Amino acid sequence: MSNYKKRYEGARWRIVYGAYDGVEKFAIDELQRAIQRRVPYVVEVLPASSAPVPEGSHLAVVGTAAENALLADLGKRGAISLPSQPEGYALKVLASPWDSTMRVAAIAGADPAGVLYGVEDFIARVLVSLGGDTAAGIRKALDNVADFSVTEAPALHTRGIWTWGYVIYDYKRFFDNMARLRMNSITIWNDCPPLNSADLISYARSRGVGVIAGFHWGWGTGLNLAKKEGREAVKKEVLAKYRNEYSHLDIDGIYFQTETEHSDTQMEGRSTASWACELVNDVSAALLKMNPALRVYFGLHATSVHENYTDLAPLDPRVVVVWEDAGAIPFSYEPIEVLATATDGKSSPTASTPEETIAYAKRLASLRPGGEFALVPKGWTSLSWPEEFEHHSSFILGERTPDYIRTRLAQRQPRWDYINTLWLRNYPLAARFYREMLETVGSIAAWGLIEDGILEEAIQPSVALFAQTMWNPKRSDDEILRSAMSPYYQQA
Repeated sequence: MSNYKKRYEGARWRIVYGAYDGVEKFAIDELQRAIQRRVPYVVEVLPASSAPVPEGSHLAVVGTAAENALLADLGKRGAISLPSQPEGYALKVLASPWDSTMRVAAIAGADPAGVLYGVEDFIARVLVSLGGDTAAGIRKALDNVADFSVTEAPALHTRGIWTWGYVIYDYKRFFDNMARLRMNSITIWNDCPPLNSADLISYARSRGVGVIAGFHWGWGTGLNLAKKEGREAVKKEVLAKYRNEYSHLDIDGIYFQTETEHSDTQMEGRSTASWACELVNDVSAALLKMNPALRVYFGLHATSVHENYTDLAPLDPRVVVVWEDAGAIPFSYEPIEVLATATDGKSSPTASTPEETIAYAKRLASLRPGGEFALVPKGWTSLSWPEEFEHHSSFILGERTPDYIRTRLAQRQPRWDYINTLWLRNYPLAARFYREMLETVGSIAAWGLIEDGILEEAIQPSVALFAQTMWNPKRSDDEILRSAMSPYYQQA
């Protein structure tokens, strides 16, 4: 503090941070905003490397133990158990060991992402629950914040969103809200990469969100997988597209779909799965020769696979299968408990009940025992295909006006109201799916299909439920719901 006369008497909160760059910069900014809105004075924000002896102030001590000596000291004192799991964090509110009349809120991350997620959880669980009807009452509640302790780490290592790019209307606010939901990955599908790809990728990274670029390998083009000339044309197109449009971008991988979004399980005497495997192995081998470090994600629709999944056994192990349309919740577009069964035998879902869906997913996972199981959960908003969808050429992503975004949300809110109601009723089925799958597979990666949902303007209850389920589905259903209903997500 300076020597100027104080207008507001009493103890004050100070933030003492370890690092102020990258993901942690956003974390400190978020924490400062949350505390500042609850006090009348300007909150001091100081680096731990030059902070004075911490006496006479309440402290929010945030960062990693390696960067923040105060957190390391709390760990040595046994006042906090420092986290070790990737993206994990420990939160502890306690009487200050340096000044027993003051309070300390310690937010210790195992890594920079853990710092961010710890801050977001602290705001969502602790700060927004403080009482007080007046400014003075809110300040008093903060100054007397109760003891609190929790250590967390994500159960799913990859938690994100799948969307066409052109329906991200403000990419900065979109990624800000993804960070608040503790999501760390996005798959953005485009006909061609936006002109501002480098800027949006950099911004996403500053929010702890990796970007996977999606484009087709024959999807939607009428490709016949059984025709060699068609497969060769796709290979040539994909290699040129990656080389010319994506190889220079700092992406976390590429995602593709080929011609599997149909109900024909056989083509010219072989399974669709077998033909798709042949194409994917051929193209992926060439891509990975070009860039051995490239992550390749194969979006595969189970509607054309059914029980022929064993024909995918020869698939290159470097290619990650991302399953779609493999049954009821969490794969179905409508989050209802039981899917209707068609009478023609062709368009019926692979699995129509929660039990069948889990059993089928376990069979799919058996292709790679103990490995990663990746999927695109559905049941939120999607494109308006008949009325509005249009393929696009070169464009700028996520620079729409605030007025447009607010109007768009008003147009889409009726769909959200319907979906939110269904998810509030059926989210335990999704949690059950992930709980049981985690007992079978080594890890899970999930990108929820949430497109044209205007996440930049509002975090819907069903999206908060999805995020909380992804973070830790092993919690009770009640705990998942309580966490998702934090007022923080409504304020974001």
